[in-house]
Amino acid sequence: MVGAGHRGGKGDGGKAPPKDPARRPKRTESASRVPARKLAVAPAEARDAAARETQTIPHAVETVIAPAAIERALTIYRQLQPRDQSVIVQARKILTQHIYGMVDSGERDEQRLTVGGLAHLKAVEREHGIKSAHGAEASPPA
Repeated sequence: MVGAGHRGGKGDGGKAPPKDPARRPKRTESASRVPARKLAVAPAEARDAAARETQTIPHAVETVIAPAAIERALTIYRQLQPRDQSVIVQARKILTQHIYGMVDSGERDEQRLTVGGLAHLKAVEREHGIKSAHGAEASPPA
Protein backbone atom coordinates (compact mmCIF):
# COMPACT_ATOMS: atom_id res chain seq x y z
CA MET A 1 0.00 0.00 0.00
CA VAL A 2 1.24 3.48 -0.84
CA GLY A 3 1.59 5.86 2.12
CA ALA A 4 0.34 9.46 2.15
CA GLY A 5 3.85 10.84 1.88
CA HIS A 6 4.97 8.40 -0.81
CA ARG A 7 5.38 10.00 -4.26
CA GLY A 8 6.01 6.92 -6.31
CA GLY A 9 9.10 4.88 -6.95
CA LYS A 10 10.12 1.25 -6.77
CA GLY A 11 7.24 0.13 -4.52
CA ASP A 12 4.52 1.02 -7.04
CA GLY A 13 6.07 -0.39 -10.19
CA GLY A 14 8.25 2.70 -10.89
CA LYS A 15 5.27 4.83 -11.79
CA ALA A 16 6.09 8.52 -11.16
CA PRO A 17 3.41 10.96 -10.02
CA PRO A 18 1.89 13.26 -12.63
CA LYS A 19 3.79 16.51 -13.24
CA ASP A 20 0.60 18.57 -13.09
CA PRO A 21 0.17 19.62 -9.42
CA ALA A 22 -3.64 19.44 -9.69
CA ARG A 23 -3.43 15.76 -10.68
CA ARG A 24 -1.21 14.75 -7.77
CA PRO A 25 -2.98 12.56 -5.21
CA LYS A 26 -3.99 14.01 -1.84
CA ARG A 27 -3.94 17.66 -2.97
CA THR A 28 -6.79 19.98 -2.22
CA GLU A 29 -8.07 22.43 -4.79
CA SER A 30 -6.58 25.40 -2.91
CA ALA A 31 -3.20 23.64 -2.67
CA SER A 32 -3.33 23.23 -6.44
CA ARG A 33 -3.72 27.00 -6.86
CA VAL A 34 -0.49 27.81 -5.01
CA PRO A 35 1.77 27.05 -7.99
CA ALA A 36 -0.51 29.17 -10.20
CA ARG A 37 -0.16 32.11 -7.79
CA LYS A 38 3.61 31.68 -7.79
CA LEU A 39 3.56 31.83 -11.58
CA ALA A 40 1.42 34.98 -11.46
CA VAL A 41 -1.47 33.38 -13.29
CA ALA A 42 -4.35 35.75 -12.69
CA PRO A 43 -7.98 34.74 -12.47
CA ALA A 44 -10.27 36.04 -15.19
CA GLU A 45 -11.56 38.90 -13.00
CA ALA A 46 -8.05 40.19 -12.33
CA ARG A 47 -7.14 39.98 -16.02
CA ASP A 48 -10.29 41.92 -16.94
CA ALA A 49 -9.51 44.60 -14.33
CA ALA A 50 -5.94 44.88 -15.63
CA ALA A 51 -7.27 45.27 -19.18
CA ARG A 52 -9.61 48.07 -18.08
CA GLU A 53 -6.76 49.80 -16.23
CA THR A 54 -4.51 49.54 -19.27
CA GLN A 55 -7.18 51.21 -21.37
CA THR A 56 -7.59 54.13 -18.94
CA ILE A 57 -3.84 54.75 -18.46
CA PRO A 58 -3.20 55.82 -22.09
CA HIS A 59 -6.26 58.05 -21.90
CA ALA A 60 -4.93 59.73 -18.72
CA VAL A 61 -1.50 60.12 -20.28
CA GLU A 62 -2.92 61.79 -23.37
CA THR A 63 -5.37 64.06 -21.56
CA VAL A 64 -3.50 64.92 -18.35
CA ILE A 65 0.15 63.90 -18.20
CA ALA A 66 1.33 64.85 -21.70
CA PRO A 67 -0.28 68.34 -21.66
CA ALA A 68 1.19 68.96 -18.18
CA ALA A 69 4.64 67.91 -19.44
CA ILE A 70 4.29 70.25 -22.44
CA GLU A 71 3.35 73.20 -20.23
CA ARG A 72 6.10 72.48 -17.73
CA ALA A 73 8.75 72.19 -20.47
CA LEU A 74 7.51 75.38 -22.10
CA THR A 75 7.64 77.24 -18.77
CA ILE A 76 11.23 76.11 -18.21
CA TYR A 77 12.14 77.03 -21.80
CA ARG A 78 10.78 80.56 -21.27
CA GLN A 79 12.69 80.93 -18.00
CA LEU A 80 16.03 79.98 -19.56
CA GLN A 81 16.08 82.97 -21.89
CA PRO A 82 13.61 85.68 -22.99
CA ARG A 83 12.18 84.78 -26.36
CA ASP A 84 9.87 86.32 -28.93
CA GLN A 85 6.24 85.10 -28.88
CA SER A 86 6.63 83.58 -32.37
CA VAL A 87 9.49 81.43 -31.02
CA ILE A 88 7.29 80.29 -28.12
CA VAL A 89 4.52 79.29 -30.55
CA GLN A 90 6.98 77.23 -32.61
CA ALA A 91 8.42 75.70 -29.45
CA ARG A 92 4.94 74.65 -28.31
CA LYS A 93 4.30 72.89 -31.64
CA ILE A 94 7.68 71.13 -31.52
CA LEU A 95 7.14 70.08 -27.88
CA THR A 96 3.64 68.82 -28.58
CA GLN A 97 4.74 66.65 -31.51
CA HIS A 98 7.76 65.28 -29.69
CA ILE A 99 6.07 64.57 -26.36
CA TYR A 100 3.09 62.84 -27.98
CA GLY A 101 5.59 60.81 -30.01
CA MET A 102 7.21 59.75 -26.74
CA VAL A 103 3.76 58.80 -25.39
CA ASP A 104 3.11 56.74 -28.53
CA SER A 105 6.44 54.98 -27.88
CA GLY A 106 5.21 54.00 -24.43
CA GLU A 107 6.60 56.69 -22.12
CA ARG A 108 4.23 57.44 -19.23
CA ASP A 109 6.39 59.37 -16.77
CA GLU A 110 5.68 63.12 -16.75
CA GLN A 111 9.22 64.07 -15.70
CA ARG A 112 10.77 61.99 -18.47
CA LEU A 113 8.38 63.51 -20.98
CA THR A 114 9.31 67.02 -19.79
CA VAL A 115 13.07 66.41 -19.91
CA GLY A 116 12.83 64.59 -23.24
CA GLY A 117 10.83 67.48 -24.67
CA LEU A 118 13.33 70.07 -23.43
CA ALA A 119 16.30 68.11 -24.78
CA HIS A 120 14.61 67.83 -28.17
CA LEU A 121 13.74 71.53 -28.17
CA LYS A 122 17.35 72.50 -27.42
CA ALA A 123 18.58 70.22 -30.23
CA VAL A 124 16.19 71.87 -32.68
CA GLU A 125 17.29 75.28 -31.44
CA ARG A 126 20.99 74.37 -31.95
CA GLU A 127 20.20 73.39 -35.54
CA HIS A 128 18.56 76.82 -35.97
CA GLY A 129 15.18 75.18 -36.53
CA ILE A 130 13.41 77.84 -34.45
CA LYS A 131 13.51 81.38 -35.76
CA SER A 132 11.90 84.57 -34.62
CA ALA A 133 9.26 86.19 -36.78
CA HIS A 134 11.37 89.39 -36.60
CA GLY A 135 14.12 87.78 -38.66
CA ALA A 136 16.58 87.16 -35.82
CA GLU A 137 17.38 83.62 -34.74
CA ALA A 138 16.03 82.41 -31.43
CA SER A 139 19.51 82.04 -29.98
CA PRO A 140 22.66 83.85 -31.09
CA PRO A 141 25.38 81.67 -32.62
CA ALA A 142 28.05 80.61 -30.16
